[in-house]
Amino acid sequence: MTSPIERLAAILPTQRQRLAATLLLLTLTLAGGLALIAYQSRPSATSTGTGWLQVQRQPLENRLGLIGRIEAATRQTLTAPFDGLVQRLTITEGQRVDRDQLLLTLDTTQLDIQLRQALAELLKARRTVRDMQDWTHSDEVARARRAVTNAELNLNDTAARLADTRRLFERGIVARMEVEALEQQLRLQRLDLDASRTELRAAREKGQGESRQIAEMELANAQSRHDGLQALRDRRELRAPFAGIVLRPQKIEGTGSTTQIQAGQRVGQGTPLLELASLERLNATTRIEEADLHQLREGMPVQITGDGFDGLVLQGRVLAIGAQAIPSETYGSGSTYEVVVAIDPLSADQQQRVRLGMSARLAVVTYRTESGLAVPAEALRRDDDGTTFIIHRSDMHAPLQRTEVTTGRAVPQGVEVFGMEPGYVELPVP
Repeated sequence: MTSPIERLAAILPTQRQRLAATLLLLTLTLAGGLALIAYQSRPSATSTGTGWLQVQRQPLENRLGLIGRIEAATRQTLTAPFDGLVQRLTITEGQRVDRDQLLLTLDTTQLDIQLRQALAELLKARRTVRDMQDWTHSDEVARARRAVTNAELNLNDTAARLADTRRLFERGIVARMEVEALEQQLRLQRLDLDASRTELRAAREKGQGESRQIAEMELANAQSRHDGLQALRDRRELRAPFAGIVLRPQKIEGTGSTTQIQAGQRVGQGTPLLELASLERLNATTRIEEADLHQLREGMPVQITGDGFDGLVLQGRVLAIGAQAIPSETYGSGSTYEVVVAIDPLSADQQQRVRLGMSARLAVVTYRTESGLAVPAEALRRDDDGTTFIIHRSDMHAPLQRTEVTTGRAVPQGVEVFGMEPGYVELPVP
């Protein structure tokens, strides 16, 4: 059986005409084959026929792009807990430190003197309260009790001698003057006995009531002072409360510029020694225009990338949105608001690559659904009563049907719709 090319060549008169005809038929055959291949290679997931688009459930997501910087989530200024000298400095400015690493040590010579004085006052107060608790056997009560006993003995002795002297006076042996002298002495000793008994009662009452409360409060004050000084002494070694980087403390308004702390330098209580910026938890700070503010909510997921840590995609969430507007530097433009994004804890390798102050690109996921349907805007139709619908079929062999839908957000894939099932939607033919 001969081919079409051979049959055409057979009826042509010359060899040149036969060759030209052969080339023409080969060109037409090749063009047809390429057209068939192009037609068969069209992706079925995009279009299966003229004016039809396949729609399947897929993740739908909207993102808001912002530019910001990496900052420490926690900054802490470490101050001198007491007056003294910087005895030892183990770190330098800009150094990375681990949690609980020793930073510097302060001399405690002057503090030790105060601590010993406080201990002496504490011991005295303890002894006073201890005596109050067993006050009936205290030295003061014992002395008052002995004074009463002596007064009673002296009074009894004088009373006995007065009785003997009166009998002798009645017999005319002694003069009246001796009787009167003993009577006077007896009256004085009775007064002394009353005074001694009063002192004994006062001594006994001293171990209770207000006197005891005063002693207990003085003990509490002495204990607090001693404990406070001891706690300060325990802080003679300043250690890092968290892993971070050592910075020079920020300038306090009205105090001039800060200087780097040196070993041997005298510092006063409360003097800023250094600042520690956390590397364990980082934030990304940015600003958002007033017109875009309505898109943000606290807790929205954020993806953070940057040129300084190229290849890393950090995850985070919107932590706070500023309540006070920041006036824009551009005249006539709207205000901006500060946005703080909390970055998820970084691994040790990530901490080495991400540094404070780096610029960052923030992609805030303002909307996301894991399984949604989206169609091109031109697939949506509207009838006279305002109802939105699409022309839909479950597959290319199924009958057409008019499906009313509810539109949602505009997404990169088109417009999110509700009320339809996956399948094919009709697109208007140009």
